[in-house]
Amino acid sequence: MEQVSFDKIKNSKAFVDDIRWDITPVIFLDPKSGPGDQPADLTHGYMLYVENVLEKPALVIMMLKRIVSKTVGYTYEVPEDLLKDAMNCEAAECIQGMCPLSEKLKDWLKKECGAAG
Repeated sequence: MEQVSFDKIKNSKAFVDDIRWDITPVIFLDPKSGPGDQPADLTHGYMLYVENVLEKPALVIMMLKRIVSKTVGYTYEVPEDLLKDAMNCEAAECIQGMCPLSEKLKDWLKKECGAAG
């Protein structure tokens, strides 16, 4: 896993268009836990989550794939207060060290990336 520039990823339309805002760490580990009666499709896109990387909160990027998903990078170039806020989630939502994006962080990311919805 490598450190990446937030400017590089936010300016990549292909990356931004493939962010899976609907996928959380809980849904990633248990696709049947998502909304609806069908398991979540984890075969494409990127899941964003917050985790301590080298003992510091970071935004982490996981590439979702059909067989083996892979954590591909992380960045610290996000307001630290938003990262820390995300890490203060309920224990049931933070799973195996992975914390979901808080609404504040998700809104900030969508604004910075120019993402819809």
